[in-house]
Amino acid sequence: MNGSNFIREGLLVQHLPVYETDIPYIHSILSIIQQTQGSLEAFPNLNEEIPILIVDKALLR
Repeated sequence: MNGSNFIREGLLVQHLPVYETDIPYIHSILSIIQQTQGSLEAFPNLNEEIPILIVDKALLR
């Protein structure tokens, strides 16, 4: 089953209307979520790291 059919069937199962123009956007969002989950699995404690912040002294004046 390709991505478009999977999305269409998922919407129909949940009794949601299927707009063909929305399917590419939904596919894009699902792809982004999948990529993000992969990053989270690779670096599970990333949110616990304190980010390094460098401030230009000229901006403080």
